[in-house]
Amino acid sequence: MQTKISLKREEGLRGEISVPADKSILHRAILFNAVANGTALVRAASFGRDNLASIRVMRQLGVDIKLSLGAEMLKLAQAEGISDAKLSSDNEASVEIKGGGFSGLKPSTAPLYCGNSGTTARLLTGILAGRPFKSTLSGDESLTRRPFRRVVEPLTLMGASFSGDKLPFTISAGALRGIDYDSPVASAQVKSAILLAGLQASGDVSISEPFCSRDHTERLLRAQGVDLETSELETGKHVVKLRHSSSCCGETDGFKLKSIDIDVCGDFSHAAFILVAAILIDKSDVLVRNVGFNPTRLGLWSILTRMGGKLEATNHRIVGGEEVVDLRVSSSELSCTEVKGEEVVRAIDEIPILSVAASFSNGVTRIRGAEELRVKESDRLKMIATMLMSFGVEVEEFQDGLDICGKPELANMWQRVVEARVEKNQVESWKKCGDHRILMAGAVMELIIRGEFFLPDMDVVETSFPTFNECFQLLSGGD
Repeated sequence: MQTKISLKREEGLRGEISVPADKSILHRAILFNAVANGTALVRAASFGRDNLASIRVMRQLGVDIKLSLGAEMLKLAQAEGISDAKLSSDNEASVEIKGGGFSGLKPSTAPLYCGNSGTTARLLTGILAGRPFKSTLSGDESLTRRPFRRVVEPLTLMGASFSGDKLPFTISAGALRGIDYDSPVASAQVKSAILLAGLQASGDVSISEPFCSRDHTERLLRAQGVDLETSELETGKHVVKLRHSSSCCGETDGFKLKSIDIDVCGDFSHAAFILVAAILIDKSDVLVRNVGFNPTRLGLWSILTRMGGKLEATNHRIVGGEEVVDLRVSSSELSCTEVKGEEVVRAIDEIPILSVAASFSNGVTRIRGAEELRVKESDRLKMIATMLMSFGVEVEEFQDGLDICGKPELANMWQRVVEARVEKNQVESWKKCGDHRILMAGAVMELIIRGEFFLPDMDVVETSFPTFNECFQLLSGGD
Protein backbone atom coordinates (compact mmCIF):
# COMPACT_ATOMS: atom_id res chain seq x y z
CA MET A 1 0.00 0.00 0.00
CA GLN A 2 1.35 3.44 -0.97
CA THR A 3 0.53 6.64 0.87
CA LYS A 4 1.18 10.35 0.32
CA ILE A 5 0.76 13.12 2.93
CA SER A 6 1.12 16.86 2.22
CA LEU A 7 1.26 19.98 4.36
CA LYS A 8 -1.69 22.06 3.17
CA ARG A 9 -0.12 25.36 4.20
CA GLU A 10 3.16 26.58 5.57
CA GLU A 11 1.95 26.91 9.14
CA GLY A 12 3.91 24.06 10.61
CA LEU A 13 2.59 21.07 12.51
CA ARG A 14 -0.01 22.05 15.10
CA GLY A 15 -2.42 20.29 17.42
CA GLU A 16 -2.79 17.45 19.93
CA ILE A 17 -2.49 13.74 19.18
CA SER A 18 -1.89 10.34 20.76
CA VAL A 19 0.41 7.64 19.40
CA PRO A 20 -0.04 3.84 19.46
CA ALA A 21 0.78 1.77 22.53
CA ASP A 22 4.36 1.24 23.65
CA LYS A 23 5.33 -1.82 21.65
CA SER A 24 7.88 -3.12 24.19
CA ILE A 25 5.49 -2.88 27.13
CA LEU A 26 2.58 -4.37 25.21
CA HIS A 27 4.62 -7.41 24.08
CA ARG A 28 5.46 -8.10 27.71
CA ALA A 29 1.93 -7.48 28.95
CA ILE A 30 0.64 -10.08 26.48
CA LEU A 31 3.38 -12.69 26.94
CA PHE A 32 3.75 -12.43 30.71
CA ASN A 33 0.02 -12.51 31.40
CA ALA A 34 -0.25 -15.52 29.07
CA VAL A 35 1.99 -17.50 31.46
CA ALA A 36 0.45 -16.02 34.61
CA ASN A 37 -2.41 -17.46 36.62
CA GLY A 38 -5.75 -15.75 36.17
CA THR A 39 -7.47 -13.31 33.82
CA ALA A 40 -5.98 -9.96 32.81
CA LEU A 41 -7.29 -7.09 30.71
CA VAL A 42 -4.69 -5.17 28.69
CA ARG A 43 -5.90 -1.88 27.20
CA ALA A 44 -4.27 0.38 24.60
CA ALA A 45 -5.15 3.10 22.10
CA SER A 46 -3.94 0.99 19.16
CA PHE A 47 -1.01 -1.21 18.15
CA GLY A 48 0.62 -2.76 15.11
CA ARG A 49 1.41 -6.07 13.45
CA ASP A 50 4.32 -6.92 15.77
CA ASN A 51 2.09 -7.01 18.86
CA LEU A 52 -0.50 -9.02 16.95
CA ALA A 53 2.26 -11.58 16.34
CA SER A 54 2.65 -12.05 20.11
CA ILE A 55 -1.10 -12.60 20.44
CA ARG A 56 -1.19 -15.03 17.53
CA VAL A 57 1.63 -17.27 18.79
CA MET A 58 0.32 -17.42 22.35
CA ARG A 59 -3.02 -18.55 20.96
CA GLN A 60 -1.16 -21.27 19.07
CA LEU A 61 0.24 -22.35 22.43
CA GLY A 62 -3.25 -22.78 23.84
CA VAL A 63 -3.78 -19.47 25.64
CA ASP A 64 -7.34 -18.10 25.62
CA ILE A 65 -7.08 -14.52 24.29
CA LYS A 66 -10.04 -12.37 23.21
CA LEU A 67 -9.66 -9.07 21.35
CA SER A 68 -11.87 -6.00 21.01
CA LEU A 69 -10.43 -3.54 18.47
CA GLY A 70 -11.18 -0.32 16.61
CA ALA A 71 -12.31 -0.56 12.99
CA GLU A 72 -8.89 -0.04 11.37
CA MET A 73 -7.15 -2.36 13.80
CA LEU A 74 -9.80 -4.96 13.17
CA LYS A 75 -8.78 -5.03 9.50
CA LEU A 76 -5.12 -5.34 10.53
CA ALA A 77 -5.90 -8.25 12.87
CA GLN A 78 -7.81 -10.06 10.14
CA ALA A 79 -4.86 -9.59 7.78
CA GLU A 80 -2.67 -11.21 10.46
CA GLY A 81 -4.90 -14.27 10.68
CA ILE A 82 -6.91 -13.24 13.75
CA SER A 83 -10.45 -13.49 12.41
CA ASP A 84 -12.52 -13.55 15.60
CA ALA A 85 -11.66 -10.12 17.02
CA LYS A 86 -14.68 -7.98 17.93
CA LEU A 87 -15.35 -4.33 17.10
CA SER A 88 -14.86 -2.14 20.17
CA SER A 89 -17.41 0.49 21.15
CA ASP A 90 -14.81 3.21 21.85
CA ASN A 91 -12.42 2.56 18.90
CA GLU A 92 -9.67 1.51 21.30
CA ALA A 93 -8.10 -1.90 21.85
CA SER A 94 -8.59 -4.31 24.72
CA VAL A 95 -7.02 -7.77 25.07
CA GLU A 96 -8.45 -10.27 27.57
CA ILE A 97 -5.92 -12.94 28.49
CA LYS A 98 -6.77 -16.06 30.52
CA GLY A 99 -3.44 -17.44 31.65
CA GLY A 100 -2.92 -20.94 33.00
CA GLY A 101 0.66 -20.52 34.17
CA PHE A 102 3.72 -21.88 32.37
CA SER A 103 2.28 -25.38 32.66
CA GLY A 104 -0.87 -24.24 30.84
CA LEU A 105 1.03 -23.87 27.55
CA LYS A 106 0.40 -26.62 24.99
CA PRO A 107 2.55 -27.70 22.05
CA SER A 108 1.69 -26.23 18.67
CA THR A 109 1.30 -28.50 15.66
CA ALA A 110 2.59 -25.73 13.38
CA PRO A 111 5.65 -23.45 13.59
CA LEU A 112 5.18 -20.33 15.70
CA TYR A 113 5.35 -17.57 13.09
CA CYS A 114 6.66 -14.34 14.64
CA GLY A 115 6.46 -12.21 11.50
CA ASN A 116 8.87 -9.29 11.77
CA SER A 117 8.84 -9.17 15.57
CA GLY A 118 12.24 -9.88 17.09
CA THR A 119 10.86 -9.14 20.56
CA THR A 120 8.18 -11.81 20.18
CA ALA A 121 10.70 -14.40 19.01
CA ARG A 122 13.44 -13.68 21.55
CA LEU A 123 11.13 -13.53 24.54
CA LEU A 124 9.47 -16.75 23.38
CA THR A 125 12.82 -18.52 23.50
CA GLY A 126 12.93 -17.85 27.24
CA ILE A 127 9.34 -18.96 27.80
CA LEU A 128 9.67 -22.14 25.72
CA ALA A 129 13.14 -23.11 26.99
CA GLY A 130 11.51 -24.64 30.07
CA ARG A 131 8.46 -26.28 28.53
CA PRO A 132 8.39 -30.11 28.20
CA PHE A 133 7.77 -30.12 24.44
CA LYS A 134 9.49 -29.04 21.24
CA SER A 135 8.60 -25.78 19.53
CA THR A 136 9.70 -24.37 16.19
CA LEU A 137 10.00 -20.59 15.75
CA SER A 138 9.91 -18.94 12.34
CA GLY A 139 9.68 -15.41 10.99
CA ASP A 140 9.60 -13.30 7.85
CA GLU A 141 12.60 -12.83 5.57
CA SER A 142 13.95 -9.95 7.65
CA LEU A 143 13.69 -11.79 10.97
CA THR A 144 15.40 -14.91 9.61
CA ARG A 145 18.48 -12.79 8.88
CA ARG A 146 18.72 -11.40 12.41
CA PRO A 147 21.03 -12.91 15.09
CA PHE A 148 19.69 -15.13 17.86
CA ARG A 149 23.00 -16.47 19.17
CA ARG A 150 22.92 -13.86 21.95
CA VAL A 151 19.87 -15.59 23.48
CA VAL A 152 20.64 -19.13 22.32
CA GLU A 153 24.01 -19.24 24.12
CA PRO A 154 22.84 -18.36 27.67
CA LEU A 155 19.70 -20.47 27.37
CA THR A 156 21.82 -23.42 26.21
CA LEU A 157 24.01 -22.94 29.27
CA MET A 158 20.83 -23.14 31.35
CA GLY A 159 19.92 -26.54 29.83
CA ALA A 160 17.79 -25.86 26.73
CA SER A 161 18.70 -27.13 23.24
CA PHE A 162 18.37 -25.32 19.90
CA SER A 163 18.65 -26.67 16.37
CA GLY A 164 20.40 -23.47 15.24
CA ASP A 165 21.00 -19.84 16.06
CA LYS A 166 18.96 -18.23 13.26
CA LEU A 167 15.28 -18.68 12.52
CA PRO A 168 13.72 -21.04 11.82
CA PHE A 169 14.93 -23.25 14.65
CA THR A 170 13.48 -25.79 17.07
CA ILE A 171 13.70 -25.42 20.85
CA SER A 172 13.94 -28.60 22.93
CA ALA A 173 13.42 -27.93 26.60
CA GLY A 174 15.66 -29.27 29.31
CA ALA A 175 15.72 -29.23 33.09
CA LEU A 176 16.76 -25.60 33.44
CA ARG A 177 19.29 -24.52 36.03
CA GLY A 178 20.24 -21.13 37.37
CA ILE A 179 22.98 -19.07 35.74
CA ASP A 180 25.31 -16.19 36.50
CA TYR A 181 25.59 -14.60 33.06
CA ASP A 182 27.83 -11.74 31.99
CA SER A 183 26.16 -10.41 28.83
CA PRO A 184 28.51 -8.79 26.29
CA VAL A 185 25.69 -6.50 25.13
CA ALA A 186 23.17 -4.31 26.90
CA SER A 187 20.00 -5.85 25.51
CA ALA A 188 16.55 -5.87 27.09
CA GLN A 189 15.59 -8.84 24.91
CA VAL A 190 18.55 -10.95 26.07
CA LYS A 191 17.93 -10.01 29.69
CA SER A 192 14.21 -10.78 29.36
CA ALA A 193 14.74 -14.18 27.72
CA ILE A 194 17.09 -15.26 30.51
CA LEU A 195 14.71 -14.05 33.22
CA LEU A 196 11.75 -15.85 31.63
CA ALA A 197 13.78 -19.06 31.48
CA GLY A 198 14.96 -18.39 35.03
CA LEU A 199 11.38 -18.34 36.27
CA GLN A 200 11.26 -22.03 35.29
CA ALA A 201 14.76 -22.97 36.49
CA SER A 202 16.11 -24.50 39.67
CA GLY A 203 18.37 -21.98 41.35
CA ASP A 204 18.89 -18.25 41.21
CA VAL A 205 19.69 -16.28 38.07
CA SER A 206 21.97 -13.27 37.72
CA ILE A 207 22.53 -11.18 34.58
CA SER A 208 25.06 -8.39 34.24
CA GLU A 209 25.13 -6.04 31.24
CA PRO A 210 27.48 -3.19 30.25
CA PHE A 211 24.73 -0.59 30.82
CA CYS A 212 21.16 -0.71 32.05
CA SER A 213 18.99 -1.59 29.05
CA ARG A 214 15.27 -0.78 29.13
CA ASP A 215 13.69 -2.22 32.27
CA HIS A 216 10.06 -2.91 31.32
CA THR A 217 10.53 -6.62 32.10
CA GLU A 218 11.80 -5.96 35.60
CA ARG A 219 8.94 -3.56 36.37
CA LEU A 220 6.25 -5.94 35.14
CA LEU A 221 7.67 -9.06 36.78
CA ARG A 222 7.90 -7.28 40.11
CA ALA A 223 4.25 -6.26 39.76
CA GLN A 224 3.47 -9.94 39.12
CA GLY A 225 5.12 -11.02 42.36
CA VAL A 226 8.69 -11.90 41.33
CA ASP A 227 11.61 -11.21 43.68
CA LEU A 228 14.10 -9.20 41.60
CA GLU A 229 17.13 -7.24 42.76
CA THR A 230 19.03 -4.67 40.69
CA SER A 231 22.38 -3.06 41.40
CA GLU A 232 25.20 -1.09 39.77
CA LEU A 233 28.77 -2.36 40.05
CA GLU A 234 31.78 -0.08 40.47
CA THR A 235 32.76 -1.05 36.93
CA GLY A 236 29.54 0.55 35.70
CA LYS A 237 27.86 -2.76 34.89
CA HIS A 238 24.19 -3.21 35.68
CA VAL A 239 23.13 -6.43 37.45
CA VAL A 240 19.69 -8.06 37.76
CA LYS A 241 19.17 -11.00 40.13
CA LEU A 242 16.20 -13.35 40.22
CA ARG A 243 15.88 -15.19 43.53
CA HIS A 244 13.68 -18.25 43.90
CA SER A 245 11.44 -18.01 46.93
CA SER A 246 8.12 -19.21 48.27
CA SER A 247 6.42 -17.78 45.15
CA CYS A 248 8.06 -20.56 43.11
CA CYS A 249 6.03 -23.73 42.82
CA GLY A 250 8.66 -26.13 41.47
CA GLU A 251 10.77 -26.83 38.41
CA THR A 252 7.82 -28.05 36.31
CA ASP A 253 5.43 -25.16 36.79
CA GLY A 254 7.85 -22.31 37.39
CA PHE A 255 6.92 -19.17 39.28
CA LYS A 256 3.26 -18.49 39.85
CA LEU A 257 2.96 -15.11 38.20
CA LYS A 258 -0.03 -12.96 39.10
CA SER A 259 -2.23 -11.75 36.26
CA ILE A 260 -2.48 -7.95 36.26
CA ASP A 261 -4.58 -5.48 34.30
CA ILE A 262 -2.52 -2.93 32.39
CA ASP A 263 -3.27 0.33 30.57
CA VAL A 264 -0.40 0.62 28.11
CA CYS A 265 0.90 4.15 27.50
CA GLY A 266 1.91 5.59 24.13
CA ASP A 267 5.29 4.63 22.68
CA PHE A 268 8.07 7.21 23.05
CA SER A 269 9.73 5.69 19.97
CA HIS A 270 6.61 6.55 17.95
CA ALA A 271 6.39 10.03 19.44
CA ALA A 272 10.03 10.60 18.45
CA PHE A 273 9.12 10.98 14.77
CA ILE A 274 6.61 13.70 15.62
CA LEU A 275 8.95 15.45 18.06
CA VAL A 276 11.74 15.74 15.50
CA ALA A 277 9.40 16.85 12.71
CA ALA A 278 7.88 19.56 14.92
CA ILE A 279 11.31 20.80 15.99
CA LEU A 280 12.48 21.14 12.40
CA ILE A 281 9.36 22.54 10.69
CA ASP A 282 8.83 26.28 11.25
CA LYS A 283 5.83 27.50 13.29
CA SER A 284 5.16 24.07 14.78
CA ASP A 285 3.56 23.58 18.19
CA VAL A 286 2.47 20.03 19.07
CA LEU A 287 1.25 18.21 22.18
CA VAL A 288 1.61 14.41 22.24
CA ARG A 289 -0.53 12.97 25.02
CA ASN A 290 -0.04 9.90 27.24
CA VAL A 291 3.54 8.97 26.30
CA GLY A 292 5.74 6.57 28.26
CA PHE A 293 8.63 8.38 29.94
CA ASN A 294 10.66 5.47 31.31
CA PRO A 295 14.18 6.72 32.22
CA THR A 296 15.81 3.82 30.35
CA ARG A 297 14.15 5.04 27.12
CA LEU A 298 14.95 8.77 27.24
CA GLY A 299 18.24 8.95 25.36
CA LEU A 300 16.70 10.90 22.48
CA TRP A 301 14.95 13.29 24.86
CA SER A 302 18.27 14.16 26.51
CA ILE A 303 20.07 14.47 23.18
CA LEU A 304 17.48 16.74 21.56
CA THR A 305 17.35 18.93 24.67
CA ARG A 306 21.13 19.25 24.60
CA MET A 307 20.98 20.16 20.91
CA GLY A 308 18.59 23.02 21.68
CA GLY A 309 15.19 21.43 21.11
CA LYS A 310 12.25 23.17 22.80
CA LEU A 311 10.72 20.25 24.66
CA GLU A 312 8.58 20.05 27.76
CA ALA A 313 7.19 17.09 29.71
CA THR A 314 4.03 17.84 31.71
CA ASN A 315 1.31 16.03 33.65
CA HIS A 316 3.69 13.46 35.16
CA ARG A 317 1.97 10.35 36.53
CA ILE A 318 2.45 6.61 37.07
CA VAL A 319 0.29 4.24 35.01
CA GLY A 320 0.78 0.49 35.29
CA GLY A 321 4.12 0.98 37.04
CA GLU A 322 5.49 3.19 34.23
CA GLU A 323 6.16 6.93 34.16
CA VAL A 324 3.76 8.66 31.75
CA VAL A 325 3.69 12.30 30.58
CA ASP A 326 2.31 14.64 27.93
CA LEU A 327 5.01 16.02 25.64
CA ARG A 328 4.97 19.53 24.15
CA VAL A 329 7.38 20.46 21.36
CA SER A 330 7.85 23.53 19.19
CA SER A 331 10.11 24.70 16.37
CA SER A 332 13.76 25.03 17.41
CA GLU A 333 17.24 25.63 16.05
CA LEU A 334 19.59 22.72 16.74
CA SER A 335 23.32 22.50 17.34
CA CYS A 336 25.47 19.44 16.67
CA THR A 337 26.37 16.98 19.42
CA GLU A 338 28.22 13.75 20.18
CA VAL A 339 26.36 10.56 21.10
CA LYS A 340 27.98 7.36 22.35
CA GLY A 341 27.99 4.56 24.92
CA GLU A 342 25.11 4.36 27.37
CA GLU A 343 23.25 7.19 25.62
CA VAL A 344 23.11 5.10 22.43
CA VAL A 345 21.63 2.18 24.42
CA ARG A 346 18.88 4.48 25.73
CA ALA A 347 18.16 5.78 22.21
CA ILE A 348 18.83 2.70 20.09
CA ASP A 349 15.42 2.70 18.36
CA GLU A 350 15.51 6.45 17.80
CA ILE A 351 18.91 6.72 16.08
CA PRO A 352 17.30 6.85 12.57
CA ILE A 353 15.13 9.85 13.43
CA LEU A 354 17.92 11.42 15.51
CA SER A 355 20.02 11.29 12.34
CA VAL A 356 17.35 13.32 10.58
CA ALA A 357 17.55 15.95 13.34
CA ALA A 358 21.35 15.97 13.02
CA SER A 359 21.01 16.65 9.28
CA PHE A 360 19.51 20.08 10.02
CA SER A 361 21.72 21.04 12.98
CA ASN A 362 24.66 23.44 12.96
CA GLY A 363 27.90 21.44 12.70
CA VAL A 364 28.89 17.78 12.63
CA THR A 365 27.04 15.30 14.86
CA ARG A 366 29.02 12.18 15.74
CA ILE A 367 27.36 8.89 16.75
CA ARG A 368 29.51 6.05 18.07
CA GLY A 369 28.93 2.74 19.84
CA ALA A 370 25.91 1.98 17.64
CA GLU A 371 27.13 -1.22 15.93
CA GLU A 372 23.96 -2.93 17.24
CA LEU A 373 22.10 -1.08 14.48
CA ARG A 374 23.75 -3.28 11.85
CA VAL A 375 21.70 -6.30 12.97
CA LYS A 376 18.23 -4.78 13.15
CA GLU A 377 15.49 -5.14 10.51
CA SER A 378 18.14 -3.81 8.13
CA ASP A 379 21.73 -2.66 8.43
CA ARG A 380 20.42 0.60 9.85
CA LEU A 381 23.72 2.46 9.83
CA LYS A 382 24.11 1.78 6.12
CA MET A 383 20.47 2.58 5.37
CA ILE A 384 20.54 5.81 7.42
CA ALA A 385 23.65 6.96 5.56
CA THR A 386 22.17 6.07 2.17
CA MET A 387 18.86 7.74 2.98
CA LEU A 388 20.47 10.98 4.20
CA MET A 389 22.83 11.17 1.21
CA SER A 390 19.87 10.79 -1.14
CA PHE A 391 18.64 14.12 0.27
CA GLY A 392 22.00 15.82 -0.16
CA VAL A 393 23.40 15.40 3.37
CA GLU A 394 27.12 14.71 3.81
CA VAL A 395 27.57 11.53 5.86
CA GLU A 396 30.60 9.44 6.77
CA GLU A 397 29.87 5.87 7.83
CA PHE A 398 31.91 3.97 10.44
CA GLN A 399 31.58 0.41 11.70
CA ASP A 400 29.91 1.63 14.89
CA GLY A 401 28.40 4.95 13.89
CA LEU A 402 28.08 7.98 11.65
CA ASP A 403 29.38 11.51 11.22
CA ILE A 404 26.54 13.72 9.93
CA CYS A 405 27.32 17.19 8.57
CA GLY A 406 24.27 19.29 9.35
CA LYS A 407 22.84 21.70 6.76
CA PRO A 408 20.08 23.84 8.36
CA GLU A 409 19.37 25.45 4.99
CA LEU A 410 17.92 22.15 3.73
CA ALA A 411 14.79 22.86 5.77
CA ASN A 412 14.02 25.89 3.59
CA MET A 413 14.06 24.02 0.30
CA TRP A 414 10.29 23.53 0.11
CA GLN A 415 9.06 21.80 -3.04
CA ARG A 416 12.55 21.66 -4.55
CA VAL A 417 13.99 18.47 -5.93
CA VAL A 418 17.22 17.59 -4.15
CA GLU A 419 19.86 16.02 -6.38
CA ALA A 420 20.84 12.61 -5.04
CA ARG A 421 24.50 12.05 -4.21
CA VAL A 422 24.22 8.30 -4.48
CA GLU A 423 23.38 5.92 -7.28
CA LYS A 424 19.68 5.44 -8.04
CA ASN A 425 19.81 1.78 -7.01
CA GLN A 426 21.20 2.85 -3.64
CA VAL A 427 18.31 5.29 -3.19
CA GLU A 428 15.92 2.47 -3.96
CA SER A 429 17.72 0.26 -1.45
CA TRP A 430 16.63 2.30 1.57
CA LYS A 431 13.11 2.75 0.20
CA LYS A 432 12.80 -1.00 -0.26
CA CYS A 433 14.77 -2.16 2.79
CA GLY A 434 11.65 -3.34 4.65
CA ASP A 435 12.66 -1.46 7.81
CA HIS A 436 9.82 0.55 9.35
CA ARG A 437 12.06 2.99 11.22
CA ILE A 438 14.11 3.82 8.12
CA LEU A 439 10.97 4.39 6.05
CA MET A 440 9.40 6.64 8.69
CA ALA A 441 12.63 8.61 9.17
CA GLY A 442 12.84 9.08 5.41
CA ALA A 443 9.22 10.27 5.33
CA VAL A 444 9.94 12.90 8.00
CA MET A 445 13.05 13.99 6.06
CA GLU A 446 10.96 14.40 2.92
CA LEU A 447 8.23 16.32 4.76
CA ILE A 448 10.75 18.80 6.16
CA ILE A 449 12.43 19.43 2.81
CA ARG A 450 9.55 19.15 0.33
CA GLY A 451 6.42 19.78 2.36
CA GLU A 452 5.09 16.31 1.65
CA PHE A 453 6.03 12.67 1.98
CA PHE A 454 5.29 9.50 0.13
CA LEU A 455 5.46 6.15 1.93
CA PRO A 456 6.21 3.43 -0.62
CA ASP A 457 5.27 0.55 1.71
CA MET A 458 2.73 1.28 4.44
CA ASP A 459 2.45 -2.44 5.20
CA VAL A 460 5.97 -2.31 6.66
CA VAL A 461 5.18 0.76 8.78
CA GLU A 462 2.11 -1.03 10.17
CA THR A 463 4.40 -3.44 12.00
CA SER A 464 4.74 -0.79 14.69
CA PHE A 465 3.00 2.53 13.86
CA PRO A 466 -0.23 1.92 11.93
CA THR A 467 -1.48 5.49 12.54
CA PHE A 468 1.71 7.20 11.29
CA ASN A 469 -0.05 8.84 8.34
CA GLU A 470 -3.11 9.74 10.37
CA CYS A 471 -1.01 11.56 12.98
CA PHE A 472 0.80 13.68 10.41
CA GLN A 473 -2.40 14.34 8.48
CA LEU A 474 -4.09 15.69 11.62
CA LEU A 475 -1.10 17.85 12.58
CA SER A 476 -0.64 19.25 9.07
CA GLY A 477 -4.20 20.51 8.78
CA GLY A 478 -5.57 17.52 6.88
CA ASP A 479 -9.10 16.20 7.21
